[in-house]
Amino acid sequence: MKHILQLQTIVMPRSSCCRFSDSYIVRVKAVVMTRDDSSGGWFPQEGGGISRVGVCKVMHPEGNGRSGFLIHGERQKDKLVVLECYVRKDLVYTKANPTFHHWKVDNRKFGLTFQSPADARAFDRGVRKAIEDLIEGSTTSSSTIHNEAELGDDDVFTVFLKHD
Repeated sequence: MKHILQLQTIVMPRSSCCRFSDSYIVRVKAVVMTRDDSSGGWFPQEGGGISRVGVCKVMHPEGNGRSGFLIHGERQKDKLVVLECYVRKDLVYTKANPTFHHWKVDNRKFGLTFQSPADARAFDRGVRKAIEDLIEGSTTSSSTIHNEAELGDDDVFTVFLKHD
């Protein structure tokens, strides 16, 4: 299944990234991958390792007061930011298999190798919700996407923020 949206790669100061867990609509553990079309393979970004990857609500850097969604990945072992992309409405997002999803940003292709199918499903639902909110012109929701993993698992969670 493919979803159409677009990601824009950006460079943001660390202080403006998704540093607070309540700004995420979904967050999972995954290995961030990049595609090398010359060899036809997928390779771990920045040397690999498990990252915390999430979709979070952020203010656009243009300073226009509008908010959007950012896919943010930070490698656990050294806190290196290995992925930051704004979600836009026309990205092509592909669920290649139950634990690997990928998308294209400009001339680069990124993918996520998830730790479990439940993580992949939760992330997919978070991306779809972000796209729906962008299409509807809203970046907030009072609904919650529930993780399919057992209760108490803090490795995957999804929270939607209410806008007052």
